[in-house]
Amino acid sequence: MKLITDKRMSNGLINSDFYKLLTKKVETSTMTQSEVDELHNQLLEGIKMYPGLGIAANQLGINKRACLIVNTLDLNKEGDEYLFLLNPVITKKSDEFFIFWESCLSLHKTLRKPIRTYRHTEVTIKTDNLGELTFKIDPAADADAPAPWKVSLATLQTSVVQHEIDHLDGITIKDRNSLNWTQHKTNNYGRNDKIIMKAPSGDLVEVKFKKANDYFLKGYEIV
Repeated sequence: MKLITDKRMSNGLINSDFYKLLTKKVETSTMTQSEVDELHNQLLEGIKMYPGLGIAANQLGINKRACLIVNTLDLNKEGDEYLFLLNPVITKKSDEFFIFWESCLSLHKTLRKPIRTYRHTEVTIKTDNLGELTFKIDPAADADAPAPWKVSLATLQTSVVQHEIDHLDGITIKDRNSLNWTQHKTNNYGRNDKIIMKAPSGDLVEVKFKKANDYFLKGYEIV
């Protein structure tokens, strides 16, 4: 089983499989139970070969909308380390954001140097196998997270589920790099363009540009 990455080949070009599988949206599909079981086992095999907090089927060259996400802070625990999500789709997301440092198995340089991303503080997803699920950060529990973790399982899952569904939508963490927003601070925005603003407390919120002045008066800034 091969992991699809952006690692360059001997000719200096990125493997064409990366563009073919990880930059295009994977549509939902109908599968028999035996096909679902086989897909689940393939993902479990893949995550053991390439350990991480989650993995999407297209990262393994499988063009199916499915992924695994971490389900415990004890990854040595056998049996329920990961949640299997079949045909996951985000149906609802908060206007508030939080900043998270992420690496990606398919972006090999980020394993050494994580990227600062922005993520919704709460998302609701729909799946074929587990129904509707909601993930929400838990700042209070983050403070008591056991070593070596610096966040709670709730906060970790909220980031990871968005990371893996992004893969299935043809998006990588480079597209979620919060530093990208700073490059557009001086751009001319249309009244209905959406921007990210940061409160004095550090909270992030998505608003339309026409309402930005109301937030400036409260001490917010564009990030």
